[in-house]
Amino acid sequence: MSSFSDYVQKQAISPGDLPMVHTTKYYRLSAIQTSNMLHAATCKVFKEPLLYFFYGRPAYRDDSQIAPSRDVGFYPICFVFRGGTIGAKAKRVYPFDTGAGQSGLYEPAINRSVALSDYQLLTAVESAKKVVGGFFDTNEKYLCNDPKSGLAFSSTEAQAQSYYELITGGGDPECDDRYSAVEIQVGSSIDIRDGIMAVVLPTCFLDDASLAETILKRWRAEPLTYDAVIGMRPLEYHGAIRLLIRQFYLRQGFV
Repeated sequence: MSSFSDYVQKQAISPGDLPMVHTTKYYRLSAIQTSNMLHAATCKVFKEPLLYFFYGRPAYRDDSQIAPSRDVGFYPICFVFRGGTIGAKAKRVYPFDTGAGQSGLYEPAINRSVALSDYQLLTAVESAKKVVGGFFDTNEKYLCNDPKSGLAFSSTEAQAQSYYELITGGGDPECDDRYSAVEIQVGSSIDIRDGIMAVVLPTCFLDDASLAETILKRWRAEPLTYDAVIGMRPLEYHGAIRLLIRQFYLRQGFV
């Protein structure tokens, strides 16, 4: 039986690296600004300190904040890093969001009992690029969550077939595109100045001269801003964030 990792390693590498994206909430930004660090926190799935990134996509959503909020502390903030910088620190790589998998959102295609053991990849950016090349063909299609059509698998490639079934509609109807977003886990805190490219945040936050100076001069990152309206649901900003990052990728030549 061929493992999922074995199948992925046989695939062609997609041309060009994509950045890595980490999403957090605004109430953590002050501490990040002071320390210049993203700190690993204990993960309830792996029971150890981890930092989570997604390859190319701002896929993380805080599902706990579904109600309208007047608390700006829950506004999403995204950090966009050069792929190789984060990839070199990777502890684990998966072809999907592991938290959603452990919540049963990939069933019936992939059972939560085997999602972690059967789908871990080699810890390198190359693995992410091979998932893209093997199942999506191009970075553009991966970013749009548009998998290849008509893939066929041998009888020994059951795990790869199950993953393909997942990304073509075989999970729970409530599951979002995290089922096909490549997850990169880092097992230590990182200096945000090491490889940062852009920061996505509400436009009004740049009225804070100290924060604007930190982003532009200390971090040397490009601010990508969205309009935030008091009383909206934090989840409602996800589409605006995706558009901003896509436009950034186009300007930078990633797609």
